[in-house]
Amino acid sequence: MKIALLQSGNQGFFPRFYSDLTRTVEKNGDELRLFVPNTGINNRRKIPHQVIWGSRLNWYFHFYMYRLTGLQDIWSFFSTIDLIRKIRKYSPDVINFHVVNDCNLCIPLLVRYINNHNIPVVWTFHDVRAITGRCAHFDEVGCYKWKTGCYDCPTNNNWLTPSLVDNTRLEWKIRKKWFTIISNLTIVTPSEWLACYVRESYFKDHPILVINNGIDTSEFAKEQTNISPQILNNGKKIILGVASVWNKSKGIDTMEWLGEHLGDDYQVVVVGNIENELKKKALHLLCLPPTNIKSELIAIYQKADVFVNPTMEDNFPTVNIEALASGIPVITYKTGGSAECLDSKCGIAVEKGNRKALLEAVIYLCSHFEAYSRENCIERSKCFSLSQFDKYVELYHCVSNK
Repeated sequence: MKIALLQSGNQGFFPRFYSDLTRTVEKNGDELRLFVPNTGINNRRKIPHQVIWGSRLNWYFHFYMYRLTGLQDIWSFFSTIDLIRKIRKYSPDVINFHVVNDCNLCIPLLVRYINNHNIPVVWTFHDVRAITGRCAHFDEVGCYKWKTGCYDCPTNNNWLTPSLVDNTRLEWKIRKKWFTIISNLTIVTPSEWLACYVRESYFKDHPILVINNGIDTSEFAKEQTNISPQILNNGKKIILGVASVWNKSKGIDTMEWLGEHLGDDYQVVVVGNIENELKKKALHLLCLPPTNIKSELIAIYQKADVFVNPTMEDNFPTVNIEALASGIPVITYKTGGSAECLDSKCGIAVEKGNRKALLEAVIYLCSHFEAYSRENCIERSKCFSLSQFDKYVELYHCVSNK
């Protein structure tokens, strides 16, 4: 069978997710193509089986129309026709949406084509933007207007550049109208937390499944030697945090607070890009740049004693699984689905925003390593191995009856 994936960009978490899914699909004898819009990043970072659609001008036009009107998903008429032309040529048995609400599609046009050709759709939610009038995360700001209709979007919700007018109420209605009439739609979420919210949204009458994110756990469990930064070999307990980009929502200020309040026996280390203004304030952190060398990243994980994820908004972060697979226990806030990968033998979850509880958990765990052993962590991580992608293949065949 043929599967078409629709995604706004081939950066961030997605390339690895796509690579693991592609291997699983092809191992089963099926075929997969990735359809992404014509943007600078997508052209520079080409990945296998990628099909570019639309024009470079499209995104700029769509974005500035959003800035003027506060509306997305209804522009990009000609680029969406080009996408439909290329989908028709490929003739997929299933279309798998990922992030599609990102200033590049005319959703009504695409939905009409899908329904007219009776193509099943699997939609993987990596955030909540499909059930809101604009934002990708509402957890940190505690906004639940999306349940009945968005309006007056919180000004501190900085996921997307503000528009000149707040049209989130109309955008919510547009999304509700067109998304809910997809005739054969199955929704997948990586966490039970997100699935619960989707069941409260206008998608409540559609099938909603949970398929957790998966990684190659055996790769992280394989011991790495002599390649971790020597700066970590200082005899202190290493408290590690990893993020592609560190900002306040990822908890960089909390990591700094931990560094300030933990004793001299501890070293708090963060790996990833940090916003310049925040980096200047990180006086109690050891900041390491991001690395594209996986063996180096694994070595850093394995050198750590505890992994801390103080994220304030997240779905099902794979960094937690990476840490477990590397054999180190995880401490996290009860944010989104961040704690869903943990059990009582591999980590501790504390109430979101409770820094004191986070600090106490770090100190407690560092004196009770026997209860949170390397073996326990690795064994737990196996629940989130690459076998998760087999569930996608099973779902594709189920919804297409092939």
